[in-house]
Amino acid sequence: MPRGDRGRDAACADDAEFTRRHSLLAAQHGFALPRITFIPTGRTIQITATARAAAFANVHFRNSSHAAPLREGIETELSKFVEGVRARLEDCQIHDTGLQQAWQMVQDVAPDERMFCEFAGALGLAPHDMNERTAARLDRLLEKIGPRPLMDLCLVALPDSFDAIATAAESAFDGLSVARSAKLEPLLTLPVPVDNLADPAWQHGVNAAKRLRTKLGIGDTDPNGATCVFERLGLDTGQFGIHFADGVSLTGAVSRFDGEAQVTLLQPAKPQRRFAAARAVFSAWTAETQEKRFLTSAVIRDQQASRAFAAELTAPLSLLRVRARRSKLSQDQVFDLAAELQIGADVISKQALNNGLQVTPA
Repeated sequence: MPRGDRGRDAACADDAEFTRRHSLLAAQHGFALPRITFIPTGRTIQITATARAAAFANVHFRNSSHAAPLREGIETELSKFVEGVRARLEDCQIHDTGLQQAWQMVQDVAPDERMFCEFAGALGLAPHDMNERTAARLDRLLEKIGPRPLMDLCLVALPDSFDAIATAAESAFDGLSVARSAKLEPLLTLPVPVDNLADPAWQHGVNAAKRLRTKLGIGDTDPNGATCVFERLGLDTGQFGIHFADGVSLTGAVSRFDGEAQVTLLQPAKPQRRFAAARAVFSAWTAETQEKRFLTSAVIRDQQASRAFAAELTAPLSLLRVRARRSKLSQDQVFDLAAELQIGADVISKQALNNGLQVTPA
């Protein structure tokens, strides 16, 4: 697992620990190898190859590429490869190498131990490196909130910040039981756009936001579009804000039960709560009929898609383009749009910049 909320950009970082865990370069002792990184992001694994010159070997890897295949297929093929190497070593009467010992340990892991190992890996730890305090809290949280929400937390936390994010998560989770129910009926007859894994995660979120607006008859330049969605669902962004944990990359929790959803949000400011509430709409819409999730800054695919969905719903690109002058928004226009849309100015700026609009000084 990638440690904390680190994503594809970390693959280029000068980080020995990251290389050891995720890069083919970790095995280049005496060999010239390409820079290929493997970063799990939920259901898929981001595989990235970048050009490099191998020092002292006079070897240049000139091409770059990227793919995001399903995790199950990659795990199957890698298992076959390792097993093949192990079998060849034994055929040559070579025993007890580090690879053989490590592979046997993997095969000996029981199902419940495997889950613990996955939580540890998401935190950036080897299972035997986890202290008793963190292990005990993981066990308690697993019993209380279940494996999927707990993985959400582990994917966004670092070992030294786990206690803080776990405390905030428990507060949000407890708040679900008293949160007012939102009605999902307007969404139930609208299939979520198929998540094409060949496309980036943000595209899935944007497509979903556009489809939802069309279904509800909301124009893509309507500045009240997000408010209309919240009202149709009965989602009151002012009723939450039960707790705020400074510095914790967790913005809320969502619980779906059939056609209803409960949401708790952790931000003190209304613009932040509106953005997180839009994320909650996507999370509830795409969840299983009985499922709980956390909203975090993790780089896994569904979290990325929910952020893109919220950006498009609260700050529609078509509206920004209409308000722009020659594909430019001044900083004053950004602040005016933020006030009109009741969303953070940072959301406006990122939505503009990510889609080819310039943001200029006032």
